[in-house]
Amino acid sequence: MPTQTIQQKSYRISMSRAKKTRVIKNLAEAIILQSLEDIWSPAYKKESRDFLSGKGFKICSEIAGLDTIRQYKVINLLGGKSNGNRIRGH
Repeated sequence: MPTQTIQQKSYRISMSRAKKTRVIKNLAEAIILQSLEDIWSPAYKKESRDFLSGKGFKICSEIAGLDTIRQYKVINLLGGKSNGNRIRGH
């Protein structure tokens, strides 16, 4: 019986980690989506442009599981470059 209890506990721990990982991934995705929405708002445009052209976007993209090609596509949707030279929003 003690062996079964140990196995059950380790299963709960791994499920907890999986859930935490998913929560963090969802948060990174939400940050990216909010920034994409904010680029169209005059009040948040500069902050959004700074995020999308900086390390924050790169970090969140990696956490969210976006590979380099998808990161590039997101930036190009806005008509900009990911190196910070140009990101524009209308």
